[in-house]
Amino acid sequence: MTNRYIIAIDGGTQSTKVAIFDTVGTEICSHTVQLRPMVLYGDSRAEHPDDDLWDTLKEACHETFKKFPYDKKDIIGVGLGSIRCCRALIKEDGELASPIQSWMDLRLSRPYEHDDDNVRYVTTTTGYLTHRLTGETKDTRSNYVGPWPIDTNTLEWFEDGKVFDSYTTPREMLFELVDPSTILGYMTDKASLATEIPEGLPVVATANDKAVEGLGAGLVNDGT
Repeated sequence: MTNRYIIAIDGGTQSTKVAIFDTVGTEICSHTVQLRPMVLYGDSRAEHPDDDLWDTLKEACHETFKKFPYDKKDIIGVGLGSIRCCRALIKEDGELASPIQSWMDLRLSRPYEHDDDNVRYVTTTTGYLTHRLTGETKDTRSNYVGPWPIDTNTLEWFEDGKVFDSYTTPREMLFELVDPSTILGYMTDKASLATEIPEGLPVVATANDKAVEGLGAGLVNDGT
């Protein structure tokens, strides 16, 4: 029987890791790339420089595949996770309009206010990377922590217009929310060329770095 493999993308505040597992959870290979130092401006801002999350993801993919001893045709999917509590402002072409705002950035303590016509979408790190990899405007609902117009009971965007509008973020700038384990989209040819991840592979939503950390520590129910 041919073994099957899964790519795991694990983005954190300090590094980006890509690993490949078989379907029983054995790690086949991995590679970690350190992020560049955070840019701190001495006021309320804290940003990841340039396009560091995407650049380190590409590098981590290239180095991981150098270590992968099997046929990439046997890889069946990609799980995508990244840093929580961050904000990504994206242009129409899918590139960043400005550097990603870290969870340490005090702008994240209040809703996004639209003041830059270059910004087409407002999303999280996972939403940004989803768009880069698949071209889709979907994101895991589990990465929306803080002042987003999300109903914490339904985990959907607020339906009440008055409540939604109090968050000052235009609805047309937000991504569609999906559950963890949902297919976000499929690897585009452009993203495949950039990362070496095979074109057409499904990219699957997870949650965020801290949530995955909890699962890894054994927090699987209310009693653990």
